[in-house]
Amino acid sequence: MPQSKGRRKAKTVRRPTPPKSTSRRKSDKESSTLYKAVMFGLMAAGVLLVVTRYMFDLNPWLLMGGLGAMAVGFLMTTNYH
Repeated sequence: MPQSKGRRKAKTVRRPTPPKSTSRRKSDKESSTLYKAVMFGLMAAGVLLVVTRYMFDLNPWLLMGGLGAMAVGFLMTTNYH
């Protein structure tokens, strides 16, 4: 006895995926060169202030200024892209 062919499945139509955009979104922007220079400059200046305060036994406020400059530099890294 011959077998029945059964139901045929409906063909699925695949839609082409749109090409990925090569342009960047606003949230993916890079930080400007000036921002990077200020950020790393503050951290470097802070380290230099702390080191010179201890090398030459200068004003104790240099320590606070150095730590503050390093803190601001590190806080700027949170907005670095």
